[in-house]
Parts: sequence; structure tokens; C-alpha cells
Amino acid sequence: MKFREFTAELFSNWPVKLFSIAAAVILYFSFQIVSLDSKSFSLPLQIREGGNFVLTGQAPSYVRVTVRAKPDNLAIVQKSDIQAYIDTSLVTEAGNNTLQVKLDLKDFFTLMEPLDIQVKPYRLSLAFEKIAYKTVPVTPLFFGTPADGFEVSSWTLSPAKVQISGPESIVASVTEVHSSTVDLQERKTGFKAPVTIERSSKRIQILGVPDSSIKVDISPRLDTRRFSNLSVQSLDLDSKLKTEQALQKVTLVLSGPKKNLDSFVPDDTVVQADFSDIHEVGTYSVPLRVYIPDEFSVVSIEPPTLKVQLVENTATLPSLEDEL
Repeated sequence: MKFREFTAELFSNWPVKLFSIAAAVILYFSFQIVSLDSKSFSLPLQIREGGNFVLTGQAPSYVRVTVRAKPDNLAIVQKSDIQAYIDTSLVTEAGNNTLQVKLDLKDFFTLMEPLDIQVKPYRLSLAFEKIAYKTVPVTPLFFGTPADGFEVSSWTLSPAKVQISGPESIVASVTEVHSSTVDLQERKTGFKAPVTIERSSKRIQILGVPDSSIKVDISPRLDTRRFSNLSVQSLDLDSKLKTEQALQKVTLVLSGPKKNLDSFVPDDTVVQADFSDIHEVGTYSVPLRVYIPDEFSVVSIEPPTLKVQLVENTATLPSLEDEL
């Protein structure tokens, strides 16, 4: 057969012949795929964040990945060999965006032939907002109470403030974040402990937080107590003088550690009228002195001074026989 006749025969009815070749190729690969074994995995969907926009919509927690390959190749495929993710750095505007679910595969997948991998859902329509930043204070989250009679007098968190990031609408509503729980149960002394800074929302990220700690000062709980109708003792009263009437009783208010204050019983020497500068008969405004343990302090004393009439103490005057 001459060359011209051969080429003419080859290209005669070429659409039919081309279709037949394509059909044969499709049938071949279809047979290859149909004859493959398959494995399916439910994989967690990772959110790989980046760019100027952040996810606000709810992405599915898991996607389903089906791997089809020859039995020998498929036998070595494990769930941990595949990671499913979406890349938010591709988002360029706020609102709903459609992102493709992508797969990270171990290197050995490149040696598998034939190979078919499908993921469902394949595309996701998700809502995004512009990312915002803000600095907010950190507040400790206390659990339990100190031992009876004790209280938290102060605390210091390090760091005292942190920077957060997230969707604009959520960041705007955050005024503080909290530490992990700090146990105060039955404590009587101060302490220092490590803590973690907790996110107020899954959509909020805490940026650049170093090791965090809290220092808590615990001290006896202070209270006040009123003591009424206390007797007043005369202090340094000249022996030649005496009070015309019994000294007025007073009311004393003290402050101090609650447990000690509850058990304190004042005696007759607690409040004293100071007559050390008085040596003549007459009416005086006498200052009062309070003698209490150092752990207590005086809140008030009523009245602060006593109006006292002093007269001669005839019991101490010399008799006529003594003078003779």
C-alpha cells in the first residue's frame, strides 16, 4: 500500500476512530479504578489561619476522606498519614467565602499508582470578619476560701495585661480575660503559683503570652468590735484630790484580726483618765488613754475626754493632833 493510500485510510472516518480510542482509554482507567480497594477516614479539619481576615462561621469539625489504591499499597495507609485543612490566608474580603478543603499527604503517596483520593465536603462556604487586636487586663479566677479568720489581702498577676486578636465584633465585646483556677481552700499564708491565661471565646487568640504566675497575699481578716460601758481607771491622780463623782463609763471601738478580737476581754486598765498634769481643785476636761495589745487599733472612743469635778480628798488631810 502506498503511503498516500495509507494516510488516507488512517484519517478516513477520523471522528469515529478518535471516539473509539477515547472510549478505550476511559474504559481502561475506569477498570483500574473499579478494581481498587478503598479505605475511608473521618479526619479533624484544621483551620490554618493567616492574612487579614478571621473565621466567624462554624466550620465542620471533621471531613471524610476516601483513599482508593491497590490492596498492597492501601494496606500501609493510616489515618495519621493524611491531614485535612482549609487555608484562611486566601480570604480577601469580609463576608461569606468559599474555600477548598486541602490535604497534606505523606511522601509515599507519590509512589502509589493508580491512586484516587476524595474528600467530602470538598468545598466550604464560611463567614469571615476582619481581624482586630486589643489589650485587656487579666483577672484571677479564685476557687474556695481561706481558712476561718483569714482573707486575701492582695494579689498580683504576671502579666497583668495581654493582647488578644479575633473577629472585630467579638474582640470589641471582650473587656477582660481570666486566669486558670487558683485554689484558696483553707489557706492561711500567701503563696505564688503558675497559671495559664484562658480564652474567653474559641474565636479569640491570646498573643505572645510568656509563662504566667500569680502571687497571693493572705492575712488575718480584720474586723471591728464595740465594747460598751467600760469603766475608766484614774491615772496619776494627786492624792490630795478626788473625783466628786464616779468617772463616766465609755464606749470603745477596736479594729484587729477577727479571731483575736472575738476573744479579747478588756479589763479595768484598758481605758484610763490621765490626771498627771492636774494638781488643783476644779473642773477639768481630762484626756483618756487606751492601753490595748499591739495587734489592735482604736477606731473610736466615746467620749474622747471626760468632764471631771475634782475636790479635796479630806481623807488625806493632816488632823489637828498630827499638827500639834
